Amino acid sequence: MQLLEKNRESLGVASEPTDPGLVALSLCSLGVQPEEVSSLLTWKEFESFCADLLRAAGYDVREDVRLRKPRAQIDLVATGTSLVLSVDCKHWKRGASLSTLSKVAQDQHKRNGLLRKTSPRSSPIVSVILTLAQQGERFVDGAAVVPLYSLRSFLNSIDEYREVLLPS
Repeated sequence: MQLLEKNRESLGVASEPTDPGLVALSLCSLGVQPEEVSSLLTWKEFESFCADLLRAAGYDVREDVRLRKPRAQIDLVATGTSLVLSVDCKHWKRGASLSTLSKVAQDQHKRNGLLRKTSPRSSPIVSVILTLAQQGERFVDGAAVVPLYSLRSFLNSIDEYREVLLPS
């Protein structure tokens, strides 16, 4: 229970120590492979935990955002003071290949175009692929690939990545 509480505090989330996402992340911190841990979570539990992490970091988060013309869905839209994160939560059993990550990034950029048309704000939109598994790639086709372990660090230093993440 101490590990769960420690991880909860370090992540800044208000979730209960029994939250499935927190338990999963704690298991990973003990060395259990993310592939094994992700099988313990439903995709919805994973997305909810990701949303909680973003809220704890000060973002206003909308979950399961539905867009029309054409129809599309974005897992999480997290609005900060100077930018918007368009997040695709990947509840993968193992890490993904570069070609898979590239396809996911391109699809997310397309959804961002639709989001831009419906958004009253002119803040930049950043594509983020959130995963439980550690990936070899950090940026793919202008999208950030962020393991949950490093989400807080990524958010704290996001301004350093603006050139990579935002088209000119």
